[in-house]
Amino acid sequence: MSQVDVSIAYFGKPYQTLVSLLSLLKYSRQHIGTIHLTVECKQPHGDINGIYTVLEGLKNERVQLNYPNQFYQLGPLDYEQVKNDTSLRWSLPYQYALEKSTAPYLFILHNDMLFHADMIGAMLEEGFGKRKLAGAGSIGQCWSCPASWDKKCSGAQQEQYVPEMAEAIRVHEAHATPRQALDLEIIRSGRVYPLPECRLNEYACLVHVPTYRENTLPAGPARCFGGVWNGADLGTSWFYDMVNKGHRFQHFVLEDYALHSTFNPLGQGSQDYSKAESYRICELRAKDYLAEHYSVPQPGLATQLKMTGNTARYTLRKWAGKVYARLWKLVH
Repeated sequence: MSQVDVSIAYFGKPYQTLVSLLSLLKYSRQHIGTIHLTVECKQPHGDINGIYTVLEGLKNERVQLNYPNQFYQLGPLDYEQVKNDTSLRWSLPYQYALEKSTAPYLFILHNDMLFHADMIGAMLEEGFGKRKLAGAGSIGQCWSCPASWDKKCSGAQQEQYVPEMAEAIRVHEAHATPRQALDLEIIRSGRVYPLPECRLNEYACLVHVPTYRENTLPAGPARCFGGVWNGADLGTSWFYDMVNKGHRFQHFVLEDYALHSTFNPLGQGSQDYSKAESYRICELRAKDYLAEHYSVPQPGLATQLKMTGNTARYTLRKWAGKVYARLWKLVH
C-alpha cells in the first residue's frame, strides 16, 4: 500500500488542475496511491465540461471521484448537524478523502499549484520521520497577521509565540490587517492561541490520517479541517482545536517545493472565480504550459459527445430559467 493518497477539490480550472496534479506526480509519484477528486456540484463561469479534460489527462492514474450533494459556501456550520449528517460533512472540502482514504497520510492541495520538487518526500522524511505530527506544510496566513508584521511570529515560530489575550488584542489593534475586525472579535471571544489567522494552509499540506480521524468529527471533538465554522478562514478552527489538544505541526516553506497561483498575474487564484476574463486568461496560460511540458491527450469522440450533450442540457436549463423568471414577473 502506498503511504500517501491525494485530495483535491475540483471547482473549475481544468488546465490548472492538471498542472497541479501532473507536476506533483512528476516529483512525488513514488509516494502516491489514489487521487481523491471531489467534483463540486456547481462550477464557475459555466465551465461544466472541464472535468472531462481533467479525467482524460489522468486516465492512467488511480482516481477516486466524489460528487457532493451540496455546495459549501465557506460559512458558519452547525456542529451537531455536521457530526450527524454524512452528506453535509462530505460536502466540506477534503473531508470525504480524510474519511475514506486507505493510506496513512493524505496530501491536500489546491487546483492552482505548480510543483518543482518532492514536497511529499521531504515532509515524510524531515517531518513525520523525526517526530509525531498531526500535519505538515506551510503554517499561518502570515501575510494578514499583525504578529508577523511585528516580526513576533512566523510559520516556523508558531509554537514559540503564545500571547495572552491583552497582548493579542494590542497587536491586532495596532495594524489594519485585512480581517482586523473579525480577528479581534475571535480573540475577544476567548480564542487567543493559535492566533485567528493561523492554520495549516490547505494549498499544499500533509495530514496524518489516523490522528485526524481519532480527533475530528464524526469520531472526535475537533471541527472538520475543510470548514470555516466561526473562524477567520478555512482550516483555522481545526488547527485551533488540534493545537489546544496538544497536537503538533511542522512548517515547510512552500516556495522551496512549489508555486501557488502561478498563472494569475497578481498571484491571486481566488480572483479567477469572480472575474470571468481572469479565469479565461489563466486557463489559457495553463493550457499552453501543459502543451509545452506534458503530453495530455485530447478527449476522444465518446467524451466529445458527452460534452456536447452536457452543454446542450446546461444551455436549455439556463434558457428555461430565464423564461420562468420573466413569466413570474408578468404574473406577479
